[in-house]
Amino acid sequence: MNDHTGPARSLCVIGCGPRGASIVERILANVPALYGDRPLDLHIVDPYPPGAGRTWRTDQSGLLWMNSAAEQVTMYPDESVDCAGPPRPGPTTAGWLDAPLHDGAYAARRDQGRYLRHFFATVTRERPASVRLYVHRARVTDLRRTAADGAAPDGRGRQQVILDSGEPPFLADRVVFAQGHTETLAAPVPAGLTRIGPGPADAEALERIPPGAPVVVRGLGLVFIDCLALLTEGRGGRFVRTPDGALRYLPSGREPRLYAGSRRGVPLPPKPAKPAAGAPATATAAAPRFATVDACRARLSRPGASFARDAWPLVVAELGWCHYRALFAEAPARTRMTWQDFDAQYAVLITDADRLAKLARAAVPDPADRLDLDRLAAPLAGLRFAGAEDLQRQLRGHLAEVLQRRTGPARGVDTALVDALQRVGAVIEELWRSGGLDAGQVAEALSHFALGTYLSSGPPPLRAAQLLALAEAGIVTFVGPGMRVVALGGDGAAERAPGGAVFRATSPAVPGAVHEAAVLLDARLAAPGPDRVTDPLLRALLSRGELVQEHTEDGAGGMLQLSGAGLHPVDASGAVHRDRIIAGPAQFPRPHTNAVYFRQNDALARGLLTDG
Repeated sequence: MNDHTGPARSLCVIGCGPRGASIVERILANVPALYGDRPLDLHIVDPYPPGAGRTWRTDQSGLLWMNSAAEQVTMYPDESVDCAGPPRPGPTTAGWLDAPLHDGAYAARRDQGRYLRHFFATVTRERPASVRLYVHRARVTDLRRTAADGAAPDGRGRQQVILDSGEPPFLADRVVFAQGHTETLAAPVPAGLTRIGPGPADAEALERIPPGAPVVVRGLGLVFIDCLALLTEGRGGRFVRTPDGALRYLPSGREPRLYAGSRRGVPLPPKPAKPAAGAPATATAAAPRFATVDACRARLSRPGASFARDAWPLVVAELGWCHYRALFAEAPARTRMTWQDFDAQYAVLITDADRLAKLARAAVPDPADRLDLDRLAAPLAGLRFAGAEDLQRQLRGHLAEVLQRRTGPARGVDTALVDALQRVGAVIEELWRSGGLDAGQVAEALSHFALGTYLSSGPPPLRAAQLLALAEAGIVTFVGPGMRVVALGGDGAAERAPGGAVFRATSPAVPGAVHEAAVLLDARLAAPGPDRVTDPLLRALLSRGELVQEHTEDGAGGMLQLSGAGLHPVDASGAVHRDRIIAGPAQFPRPHTNAVYFRQNDALARGLLTDG
């Protein structure tokens, strides 16, 4: 099957979830113009069904939902996409499913997987006749440069792709890595303790948690929300509406007791609810006004520029402008001047944070109506609680307030902020992927925009309401901000517990409160160090220095070192491997937005076909 007949170029895409499938589509779309009728071999390697990959496989529980509205997700680059390759219009997830959605807007992940598999099947079925397609349901265990073709990573040789399926190795001229989030090997724990994760919700591992067992949970993000669904509704519990419209949880008795915390100590805010039918559209801009790619690039091109000092103020100004524009449009009675006057002054003062704050105080009398990013980023910062119950009471109040703010009649202001965060996030990604940020600027950008991820990447509103109901039912107990988890007991433990081995969770904000369990659920997507990577290919390349990880301040492994817009990996000697591309995971693109996702994938595909 893998024998080459004729002088065919051979491309290999490793990992065929959404990112890999989109790159495949762009390769096939660009073949007629760039490669003509010359033969091309295209190899797809993934142990999971192509298109869906691991995350979106169609055999997972229907309780696991997307956190993006189905009408805002597409795999088809429409005419809005400013790229050299041809468009391929097609349906959004909602349009293709044409069925009721969860919480009125969200598809189950397995249904998104059906959409992705259909996309892959469609684009490959319609491929040019000159393209020979090979789909390998396997993992790549190694990638070796052939001695006959030279070992230099200059893009002129070939690489031997070795699979775990027993198939003969095949040769590739160019290789794309699109495996998605790297799986992590769990750290060892003392005898008698169980650690699950880090990584996506693992239904089989969660099933092993006994009913009623205490569990320490580290992480309050989307993995936590998935685990909650599997451990509650997945075990027979039910949510019902009370006469006042609130949710109440009716337990089955098979749920564990969850003690959950994180650095912030609070869960992600939910996505804003969809506007009611017939409601006026929120006043938001279609594109950034201040934090544009060109404006940020101009500032970052200055000698000694840093993202934090030179580009981040534009991002903050953009977020503030969108917030106040929505506030003036939806609640003019809560302001003291006209929008026209405020807007004119704001545009002049965008580089002066102190004067912008003064303008906001003059125009918006209630501090609660002003944009305070520090307060939004860390709602519990500086607070101390009298005990665990005091924390639970205040956190339940916080969850109810956030839920009302994002689902109630005045949700347009939060909606505008989330939309703005997504737009400036796309600007930062474009600067990063196009090589417009050096390594230090990338680190600064990701650190600062962690705020954007927190505020804009939350679960569907119904999931947030369910979390509140679970907290009120005592299924979930919050640990507090700055959560610290230590393992006590067992050989080699730093401390020992008199009653046996346990994980102990505490928070400096709740003195005296201690939560213990024999199970730790690491509900996070953590970046592994080289010794914790489970992917055999990445382990092999890291061990030989052909891939190198950036290191975070705490010494943990981070992103792979890449060179410029081509996303070529840099090895331990500093050499750039131009015949390899590292296409990391990315959020689904929105239709009709000139999504950077499509533009980057198109540029990568054209480079694969032209040696660019």
